[in-house]
Amino acid sequence: MGKHGSEYARIERDHYPTPSWVPQALAEHVDLRGLTVWEPACGDGGMAAALRRQGCARVYASDIVDRGNGQDEALDFLSAQSPKLRFDLVCTNPPFGKRGKLATAFIEVGLQRLENPGLLALLLPCDFDSAKTRARWFGDCPHFVAKIVLRKRVIWFQRTDGKREAPRENSAWFLWQRSPPHLRHPPVILYAPANAAAELPYDAADDFSRSIDDCYRAVRERVAAGGEGWKPR
Repeated sequence: MGKHGSEYARIERDHYPTPSWVPQALAEHVDLRGLTVWEPACGDGGMAAALRRQGCARVYASDIVDRGNGQDEALDFLSAQSPKLRFDLVCTNPPFGKRGKLATAFIEVGLQRLENPGLLALLLPCDFDSAKTRARWFGDCPHFVAKIVLRKRVIWFQRTDGKREAPRENSAWFLWQRSPPHLRHPPVILYAPANAAAELPYDAADDFSRSIDDCYRAVRERVAAGGEGWKPR
Protein backbone atom coordinates (compact mmCIF):
# COMPACT_ATOMS: atom_id res chain seq x y z
CA MET A 1 0.00 0.00 0.00
CA GLY A 2 1.02 3.62 -0.53
CA LYS A 3 0.98 4.48 3.14
CA HIS A 4 3.79 7.01 3.33
CA GLY A 5 2.38 10.24 4.72
CA SER A 6 4.68 13.22 4.92
CA GLU A 7 4.31 13.34 8.70
CA TYR A 8 5.48 9.73 9.17
CA ALA A 9 8.81 8.04 8.58
CA ARG A 10 8.57 5.21 6.06
CA ILE A 11 8.68 1.77 7.67
CA GLU A 12 11.38 -0.61 6.47
CA ARG A 13 10.19 -2.94 3.68
CA ASP A 14 6.76 -1.23 3.83
CA HIS A 15 5.75 -3.44 6.74
CA TYR A 16 2.25 -2.14 7.53
CA PRO A 17 0.05 -4.74 9.29
CA THR A 18 -3.42 -5.11 7.80
CA PRO A 19 -6.44 -4.84 10.15
CA SER A 20 -8.58 -7.99 10.33
CA TRP A 21 -11.68 -6.27 8.93
CA VAL A 22 -9.97 -5.86 5.55
CA PRO A 23 -9.84 -9.62 4.71
CA GLN A 24 -13.37 -9.87 6.12
CA ALA A 25 -14.46 -7.29 3.53
CA LEU A 26 -12.91 -9.45 0.80
CA ALA A 27 -14.89 -12.45 2.11
CA GLU A 28 -18.15 -10.55 1.58
CA HIS A 29 -17.71 -11.04 -2.17
CA VAL A 30 -15.26 -13.96 -2.50
CA ASP A 31 -16.15 -17.32 -0.94
CA LEU A 32 -12.93 -18.25 0.87
CA ARG A 33 -14.25 -21.41 2.50
CA GLY A 34 -12.17 -24.48 1.73
CA LEU A 35 -9.54 -22.63 -0.32
CA THR A 36 -5.80 -23.13 -0.18
CA VAL A 37 -4.32 -19.63 0.04
CA TRP A 38 -0.81 -18.26 -0.31
CA GLU A 39 -0.14 -15.06 1.66
CA PRO A 40 3.30 -14.04 0.27
CA ALA A 41 3.86 -10.80 2.25
CA CYS A 42 2.53 -12.00 5.59
CA GLY A 43 4.19 -9.41 7.85
CA ASP A 44 2.99 -9.95 11.41
CA GLY A 45 0.68 -12.78 10.31
CA GLY A 46 -2.52 -10.82 10.91
CA MET A 47 -3.97 -11.26 7.43
CA ALA A 48 -3.14 -14.97 7.40
CA ALA A 49 -4.97 -15.40 10.72
CA ALA A 50 -7.96 -13.43 9.42
CA LEU A 51 -8.12 -15.57 6.28
CA ARG A 52 -8.17 -18.73 8.40
CA ARG A 53 -11.07 -17.32 10.39
CA GLN A 54 -12.94 -16.83 7.11
CA GLY A 55 -12.83 -20.57 6.50
CA CYS A 56 -9.74 -21.10 4.33
CA ALA A 57 -8.67 -24.73 4.49
CA ARG A 58 -4.96 -23.84 4.36
CA VAL A 59 -3.13 -20.52 4.51
CA TYR A 60 0.54 -20.71 3.54
CA ALA A 61 2.28 -17.65 4.98
CA SER A 62 5.63 -16.39 3.70
CA ASP A 63 7.62 -13.17 3.56
CA ILE A 64 10.95 -12.02 2.20
CA VAL A 65 12.38 -12.28 5.73
CA ASP A 66 11.45 -14.41 8.73
CA ARG A 67 9.47 -12.08 10.99
CA GLY A 68 9.19 -14.67 13.77
CA ASN A 69 5.42 -14.95 13.56
CA GLY A 70 5.18 -18.66 12.83
CA GLN A 71 5.20 -18.15 9.06
CA ASP A 72 5.77 -21.22 6.89
CA GLU A 73 8.81 -19.93 5.01
CA ALA A 74 11.10 -16.99 4.27
CA LEU A 75 10.56 -16.58 0.53
CA ASP A 76 10.91 -13.73 -1.97
CA PHE A 77 7.65 -13.65 -3.94
CA LEU A 78 9.35 -11.80 -6.80
CA SER A 79 12.04 -14.48 -7.21
CA ALA A 80 11.83 -17.91 -8.84
CA GLN A 81 11.15 -19.49 -5.45
CA SER A 82 7.78 -21.14 -5.00
CA PRO A 83 6.02 -23.03 -2.19
CA LYS A 84 5.57 -26.75 -2.70
CA LEU A 85 1.78 -26.71 -2.85
CA ARG A 86 -1.01 -25.94 -5.26
CA PHE A 87 -2.99 -22.85 -4.22
CA ASP A 88 -6.41 -21.55 -5.23
CA LEU A 89 -5.76 -17.95 -4.21
CA VAL A 90 -2.81 -15.58 -3.78
CA CYS A 91 -3.92 -12.89 -1.34
CA THR A 92 -1.83 -10.14 0.22
CA ASN A 93 -1.24 -6.49 1.01
CA PRO A 94 1.89 -6.05 -1.12
CA PRO A 95 4.74 -3.62 -0.38
CA PHE A 96 4.21 -0.43 -2.36
CA GLY A 97 7.76 0.68 -3.16
CA LYS A 98 8.84 3.92 -4.82
CA ARG A 99 6.05 5.15 -7.15
CA GLY A 100 4.26 1.84 -6.65
CA LYS A 101 6.87 -0.19 -8.51
CA LEU A 102 6.93 -3.05 -5.99
CA ALA A 103 3.15 -3.27 -5.99
CA THR A 104 3.19 -3.39 -9.80
CA ALA A 105 5.80 -6.16 -9.68
CA PHE A 106 3.51 -8.14 -7.36
CA ILE A 107 0.74 -7.90 -9.96
CA GLU A 108 3.01 -9.04 -12.79
CA VAL A 109 4.57 -11.94 -10.88
CA GLY A 110 1.25 -12.87 -9.28
CA LEU A 111 -0.32 -13.29 -12.72
CA GLN A 112 2.61 -15.45 -13.81
CA ARG A 113 2.20 -17.65 -10.75
CA LEU A 114 -1.58 -18.10 -10.99
CA GLU A 115 -2.94 -21.61 -11.40
CA ASN A 116 -5.76 -22.22 -13.89
CA PRO A 117 -8.27 -21.76 -12.40
CA GLY A 118 -6.80 -19.43 -9.80
CA LEU A 119 -7.38 -16.05 -8.19
CA LEU A 120 -5.07 -13.16 -7.28
CA ALA A 121 -6.30 -10.61 -4.70
CA LEU A 122 -4.12 -7.59 -3.89
CA LEU A 123 -4.89 -4.71 -1.53
CA LEU A 124 -3.89 -1.45 -3.23
CA PRO A 125 -4.70 2.27 -3.22
CA CYS A 126 -8.17 2.73 -4.72
CA ASP A 127 -6.88 4.78 -7.67
CA PHE A 128 -4.00 2.44 -8.50
CA ASP A 129 -5.76 1.35 -11.70
CA SER A 130 -6.12 4.91 -13.02
CA ALA A 131 -2.57 5.40 -14.37
CA LYS A 132 -2.25 4.90 -18.14
CA THR A 133 1.06 3.11 -17.63
CA ARG A 134 -0.74 0.39 -15.62
CA ALA A 135 -3.62 -0.18 -18.06
CA ARG A 136 -2.19 -3.53 -19.18
CA TRP A 137 -2.82 -4.93 -15.71
CA PHE A 138 -6.32 -3.52 -15.34
CA GLY A 139 -8.64 -2.39 -18.14
CA ASP A 140 -6.53 -4.01 -20.87
CA CYS A 141 -5.91 -7.24 -18.92
CA PRO A 142 -8.25 -10.17 -19.76
CA HIS A 143 -7.68 -11.63 -16.29
CA PHE A 144 -8.76 -8.53 -14.33
CA VAL A 145 -12.22 -9.37 -13.01
CA ALA A 146 -13.18 -7.10 -10.11
CA LYS A 147 -12.41 -4.21 -7.79
CA ILE A 148 -13.81 -4.20 -4.26
CA VAL A 149 -13.78 -0.64 -2.96
CA LEU A 150 -13.43 -0.42 0.81
CA ARG A 151 -16.00 1.96 2.29
CA LYS A 152 -13.85 2.45 5.39
CA ARG A 153 -10.38 3.91 5.38
CA VAL A 154 -7.62 1.75 6.79
CA ILE A 155 -5.70 3.18 9.75
CA TRP A 156 -2.06 2.36 9.02
CA PHE A 157 -0.48 4.68 11.60
CA GLN A 158 -1.37 4.97 15.27
CA ARG A 159 -0.98 8.51 16.57
CA THR A 160 0.85 9.11 19.84
CA ASP A 161 -0.15 12.75 20.36
CA GLY A 162 -3.63 12.04 21.71
CA LYS A 163 -5.37 13.08 18.50
CA ARG A 164 -7.81 10.82 16.68
CA GLU A 165 -6.51 9.07 13.56
CA ALA A 166 -7.89 10.56 10.35
CA PRO A 167 -6.63 8.44 7.42
CA ARG A 168 -6.88 10.03 3.97
CA GLU A 169 -6.12 7.12 1.66
CA ASN A 170 -8.90 5.04 0.09
CA SER A 171 -8.13 1.38 -0.55
CA ALA A 172 -9.54 -1.45 -2.63
CA TRP A 173 -9.11 -5.14 -3.28
CA PHE A 174 -8.16 -5.81 -6.92
CA LEU A 175 -8.93 -9.29 -8.29
CA TRP A 176 -7.49 -11.20 -11.25
CA GLN A 177 -8.57 -14.69 -12.27
CA ARG A 178 -7.24 -17.24 -14.70
CA SER A 179 -10.10 -19.23 -16.20
CA PRO A 180 -11.12 -20.72 -19.55
CA PRO A 181 -11.91 -18.02 -22.15
CA HIS A 182 -15.65 -18.74 -22.19
CA LEU A 183 -15.89 -17.82 -18.51
CA ARG A 184 -14.45 -14.30 -18.87
CA HIS A 185 -16.63 -11.32 -18.07
CA PRO A 186 -16.08 -7.54 -17.97
CA PRO A 187 -14.61 -6.34 -14.63
CA VAL A 188 -17.11 -5.35 -11.97
CA ILE A 189 -16.90 -2.81 -9.15
CA LEU A 190 -18.12 -3.93 -5.72
CA TYR A 191 -18.18 -2.33 -2.27
CA ALA A 192 -17.43 -3.56 1.25
CA PRO A 193 -17.83 -3.79 4.17
CA ALA A 194 -21.61 -3.76 4.17
CA ASN A 195 -21.76 -2.36 7.71
CA ALA A 196 -19.18 0.39 7.20
CA ALA A 197 -19.14 2.87 10.05
CA ALA A 198 -19.60 6.55 9.31
CA GLU A 199 -16.45 8.32 8.19
CA LEU A 200 -14.80 10.87 10.40
CA PRO A 201 -15.96 14.48 9.89
CA TYR A 202 -14.13 16.11 7.01
CA ASP A 203 -11.52 18.62 8.17
CA ALA A 204 -10.90 20.88 5.15
CA ALA A 205 -8.10 22.88 6.80
CA ASP A 206 -6.22 19.74 7.82
CA ASP A 207 -6.73 18.18 4.38
CA PHE A 208 -5.36 21.32 2.67
CA SER A 209 -2.36 21.44 4.99
CA ARG A 210 -1.52 17.78 4.35
CA SER A 211 -1.90 18.28 0.60
CA ILE A 212 0.59 21.16 0.65
CA ASP A 213 3.01 19.01 2.66
CA ASP A 214 2.66 16.21 0.11
CA CYS A 215 3.36 18.64 -2.77
CA TYR A 216 6.53 19.93 -1.13
CA ARG A 217 7.65 16.37 -0.38
CA ALA A 218 7.14 15.39 -4.04
CA VAL A 219 9.21 18.38 -5.19
CA ARG A 220 12.01 17.54 -2.74
CA GLU A 221 12.09 13.93 -3.97
CA ARG A 222 12.19 15.11 -7.60
CA VAL A 223 15.06 17.50 -6.90
CA ALA A 224 16.93 14.78 -4.99
CA ALA A 225 16.56 12.53 -8.04
CA GLY A 226 18.10 15.24 -10.27
CA GLY A 227 14.88 16.76 -11.58
CA GLU A 228 13.65 20.33 -11.59
CA GLY A 229 12.43 22.14 -8.52
CA TRP A 230 9.29 24.21 -8.16
CA LYS A 231 8.80 27.00 -10.68
CA PRO A 232 6.03 29.59 -10.75
CA ARG A 233 3.83 29.58 -13.84
